[in-house]
Amino acid sequence: MYDFIIKNGQVADGESDSLIKADVAVNGDTIVAVAPDMEPDNAVRIIDADGKIVAPGFVDVHSHSDYYLIIDPRAESKIMQGVTTEIGGNCGYCAAPMSGALRDRRAADYEKQFGIKVDWADLESYFTALGAKGHAVNFAALLGYNTIRGSALGENSNQPDADGMKKLREMTARGLDQGALGMSVGVVYPPACFAGQEEFTEVFKVVADRGKVFTSHIRSEGAGLLDALKEVVAVAKNSGSKLQVSHLKTAGADNWGKLDAAFDILESAMADGVSLMADRYPYLASNTGLQVVLPDRAFDDGRAKLVERLKDKGSREAFKREILKAHPEKKYWDTVMVSQVGADKNKDIEGLTVSEGADKRGKDVFDFVFDLLVEENTDVEAIFFCMNEDNLDRIMAKPWITIGSDSGARAIDGPLAIGRPHPRTFGTFPRFFAEFVREKKLFTIGQAVKKTSSDALNFFGVSQRGYIKEGFFADIVVFDPSTIGDTSTYIAPLSYPAGIEHVFVNGSHAVENGAPRGLTGGRVIRR
Repeated sequence: MYDFIIKNGQVADGESDSLIKADVAVNGDTIVAVAPDMEPDNAVRIIDADGKIVAPGFVDVHSHSDYYLIIDPRAESKIMQGVTTEIGGNCGYCAAPMSGALRDRRAADYEKQFGIKVDWADLESYFTALGAKGHAVNFAALLGYNTIRGSALGENSNQPDADGMKKLREMTARGLDQGALGMSVGVVYPPACFAGQEEFTEVFKVVADRGKVFTSHIRSEGAGLLDALKEVVAVAKNSGSKLQVSHLKTAGADNWGKLDAAFDILESAMADGVSLMADRYPYLASNTGLQVVLPDRAFDDGRAKLVERLKDKGSREAFKREILKAHPEKKYWDTVMVSQVGADKNKDIEGLTVSEGADKRGKDVFDFVFDLLVEENTDVEAIFFCMNEDNLDRIMAKPWITIGSDSGARAIDGPLAIGRPHPRTFGTFPRFFAEFVREKKLFTIGQAVKKTSSDALNFFGVSQRGYIKEGFFADIVVFDPSTIGDTSTYIAPLSYPAGIEHVFVNGSHAVENGAPRGLTGGRVIRR
């Protein structure tokens, strides 16, 4: 007797490009049978999937839910997309391991804003905290190079001596041995922006020794794109580590023509033996902190020093000159939208471009940006409209591209229903199927399912998930191929997608008939 059978659906098993007419039976947390015309009397419950696709749950290969799962374990923005597994700790920032002044500051920030206790230090105790809270999706962790460097060396431009390098390598080794899938770095962000190839290579040799993955938000996705790609490829070659390039893009109209050269760098590396993949979200705007427009030197010695510099007239003038050099476009600030702030007095700015916000405040755009960063203690989220559709299509078409939302798990209510988050937070995977499968027909459903499930897990070395196969964990999504799609927009982002009928996480029925059930059946995935 089975717990349930999903009957009458078309199965995209994560392996074949074609669909298979079969029923799927589940007992407990495991798929126990995949076969046609199974007897309905052999199950406690029948899920009718007539006209629907039955697929392995989607894998968000580029997630930022590390703290969000503690704040709101429901993870509804993910499960309502059909996501059953997240890989977090991306872009160099993780919740653990973390120590010293950096840990004290982050703990104070999260307790003040969300009332949570950051009472862990290493990855093992963080996993324990996750388990005690419960969470709706499976979660696998990457170590964050920026977090570890800030913990070991401080949030500054100091270069590691022999003792500092030993600390970096030891923290990395311990985190990997506690189950991390690899290590991420955000080379564009502090304090990793102060590190160079030699430092990265020495630390990522520890990752390579354990057969795990090095992921990178590269140093530049615009004017310096090609050199930035060469940098991370060199680190992968010299360390021996597998490489995942985060959210591959060509940012800014002046750089759209660099895509062929970018492909050549990456595909030449693959031909030379580098094990390499990349991820992307199906949108034309990026999302990060507004402070990213500042030069690297602004961040030396941490946030307090940055705020002090932003208050200084001389520093402001210098920053303005450097920003204008990097972004000489006359309408640059028309393409940057403020998406989230903390202070109530600035909530009216959310959803406005920087140009519109400056006009509303009656300020020069640079004074507006610097003042806003000071008032918000630099914690300002922004959306940058910087990409084009042809390049997105060409990137998505590459067989070595997987899908990641580059977002944390939220909900349309509760403590994380704040600001105007990028619509990728709520719509990445349904949008991918709607746009690239149903509308543009770049992929068959079977090919798209591989791209959103098994491809990522195979690269990161996660077993027993990502396929509809007997003996695999019952991470399953049932969706309607004719209606699946995102409903979230940049102005009204807090909206769940269409077409996701059922989601099972380890056999737990997380989404039923298109509605979340509030279950926390997710597990920590270690490697």
